[in-house]
Amino acid sequence: MKKQFNCMKQLANQTVGRAEKTEVLSEDLLQIERRLDTVRSMCHHSHKCLMACFQGQHGTDAERRYKKLPLTTLAQNMQEASTQLEESLLGKMLETCGDAENQLALELTQHEVFVEREIVEPLCSIAEVEIPNIQKQRKQLAKLVLDWDSVRARWNQAHKSSGTNFQGLPSKINTLKEEMDEAGNKVELCKDQLAADMYNFMAKEGEYGKFFVTVNSSRNNSSYYMWQNGTLFCNP
Repeated sequence: MKKQFNCMKQLANQTVGRAEKTEVLSEDLLQIERRLDTVRSMCHHSHKCLMACFQGQHGTDAERRYKKLPLTTLAQNMQEASTQLEESLLGKMLETCGDAENQLALELTQHEVFVEREIVEPLCSIAEVEIPNIQKQRKQLAKLVLDWDSVRARWNQAHKSSGTNFQGLPSKINTLKEEMDEAGNKVELCKDQLAADMYNFMAKEGEYGKFFVTVNSSRNNSSYYMWQNGTLFCNP
């Protein structure tokens, strides 16, 4: 409780400018920290937009997604109508168009399952797991630095109060010195781990960029479907 009170007091002093706040991260790491929020926002937005593009039910297997597609329902209606019209010209046209719509539904299902597995889920992992873990570690470092600043301020104050007699420092000052050294070691360990995680994350930017390349290539490798003048058609 006393330690927490001292930290809150130190934070208050830093807030109003009565005490300096130690910054242990380099300028490079501070720049990476600022970019993390931008990358996370981009991943959230891209994830949301890709999800909005899905016509099938998110999170289901390929078969269930295929059955729930509007294209599948349209194909079934056309095929059922063609059987009722038997050998008429309209019946044959409905049968052919029904088969085409069914093929489009299969293509769309495969495309959505691929995009969800290879792009949407990784983007979600970046935004909801990887970056939050780094930011959580950053908050832990800030807490450790605050502890370090607090005990160092108390050590400095106790040292000044004791005068300049370095031959026999009071036990309280020795205890504070030990606490200060221990707090400093914790800061260094946490900072080193955070720096490693930050640099590792930024080193994978190229991999993250490939997700968006994959979106385009997956569309180019499959049939492209669209509405034009009220008609759904497929351009191989």
